[in-house]
Amino acid sequence: MEKEKVKDFVKFQVRRKVTNLYKNFLFILEDMGSEESELTEESYQHYRKRILDHGNDTIREIDECLDNLEIKIK
Repeated sequence: MEKEKVKDFVKFQVRRKVTNLYKNFLFILEDMGSEESELTEESYQHYRKRILDHGNDTIREIDECLDNLEIKIK
């Protein structure tokens, strides 16, 4: 039971950090859209979707890797 709690904690922290990373990418994208640039609503939505998709894929891949580990705390 303790091993599952540790693994769940690690997964939660990884998800949280990756989510914060792609939120920051979205903020950058919003900043780009507010500047006088060529970023249209269509291209903004395209890049937004790509950021979210890549972030979610990364979280899934890390979860799969963690599922194959036995994590112990000393």
